[in-house]
Amino acid sequence: MDTLGGTVKLGDIVSTTEGLDLDLEDLVETLSPFLTRPSIDFGWTVYGGSKKTHDTINKLAIPFKKMLKAHAISSRWVTGKDGDISPAAIAKLKLTTEGLDLNIFIDGERIHVGKTTHVQNADAWSLRDFGRPARDERVGMLPPKLARMMVNLAMTPPGETLWDPFCGGGTVMMEAALATEAGLILGSDIDDTQVGNSQKNCSWLTAQGIFQPHDSKRIVIFQSDARSVKPTHKSTISRIVTEGYLGPLLSGQETKTTLEKNVHDISKLWEDSLKAWKPILAKDARLICIWPAFKTSHGISRVDLESKLSSLGYRIIDPLDGWDDSHGPLLYARPDQRVMRRIVVLARS
Repeated sequence: MDTLGGTVKLGDIVSTTEGLDLDLEDLVETLSPFLTRPSIDFGWTVYGGSKKTHDTINKLAIPFKKMLKAHAISSRWVTGKDGDISPAAIAKLKLTTEGLDLNIFIDGERIHVGKTTHVQNADAWSLRDFGRPARDERVGMLPPKLARMMVNLAMTPPGETLWDPFCGGGTVMMEAALATEAGLILGSDIDDTQVGNSQKNCSWLTAQGIFQPHDSKRIVIFQSDARSVKPTHKSTISRIVTEGYLGPLLSGQETKTTLEKNVHDISKLWEDSLKAWKPILAKDARLICIWPAFKTSHGISRVDLESKLSSLGYRIIDPLDGWDDSHGPLLYARPDQRVMRRIVVLARS
């Protein structure tokens, strides 16, 4: 759970019912090994199904509470916004150890009931995001959770070198140090201010005890233009994990012409950078990159270098199935965001 970035809950399926009738007596019997206290709190969250089925199953929380009472167990059903309960609330109420957080999955004509065993440590993620001393909203900030997901997709072998050539405030380096056994973690940026921000944030992580002494020793930060990089190290780069320039801030009213200019400029930056990186990459190098897509009232324009990758010496790979043909980039965005992040996984040809 501490390694995964985008996962909110982990748990076990405790029962599966054929049909859409959930037998609460059987459910209480199944859960009896966990019902060892005379009084408990429980969460009840329903996923999937039609609205009618979803609402019907959701309403069973009250009869479930009554069923517990019939078994001499006093209970309280705890809910959050829209009926869901947040990971922070699950942790605070100790539902994974002293109560129950039940997840009911409607799967066609079957129902699976899952019991949460672990939840995301929201405080730790928030501290590394909002607690760090150097944050620059003008240039955009890569969320630590997304950086962790990208680092995980990189699958860096122990002892090898990972590099972020657009390091900004150092988020990728931070998550790579916490989640990998990379022997060397490099970060560079064309902007001296961003290099300084990375150094400040890494020092802060050490002072907070989030970094161990060996984590700091693995990190090397230097100033460099990604399009003409000359790394100050002797290692061949095995992995690149990076979010490049996402373009200027958008008001939402930009014309299609303006969006296309943004796309052109960012595409040129990536083309030049990919050319510069190839000579220093290992033969089996893997690159996890973010290419932006811009959404305004005048439409969507996106950075897409797929047609040029072959001539640059790269190919897109499927991030889920290894080195097979691509099923397309992964999209990371909230519905209201004007700049959407497309996660692209590349291999050196």
